Amino acid sequence: MPVTPDDAKLMDVLQGGRCFYCGELVGGKATFDHLIPQAYGGADIPANVVLAHRRCNQRKGDRLPNPDELDRFFAERRASRLGIWPPLRALRAAEEGQEWIAVARAISQEK
Repeated sequence: MPVTPDDAKLMDVLQGGRCFYCGELVGGKATFDHLIPQAYGGADIPANVVLAHRRCNQRKGDRLPNPDELDRFFAERRASRLGIWPPLRALRAAEEGQEWIAVARAISQEK
């Protein structure tokens, strides 16, 4: 299910009104960034989305989140109804150099 306005409000609260990547206030300029990009099978659901400035979203592009970003995401979402998409957990558990394989396997299991 795509991100609803209520989901976006909750993300804003969980992120303290700040861009997930740079930490600056986002205000009305927030965009939705898919941690696992849609181009690679990332789901368009709240459990795979964060709020980010457009420039930060574009700067991230189609890369996967790094371990620090994943840890921060997990900490923010731990007790939230927005949840964490299982392929993100598989990504965090993947061995270095095996991240894309872990993501692809986890996504294929979701379908």
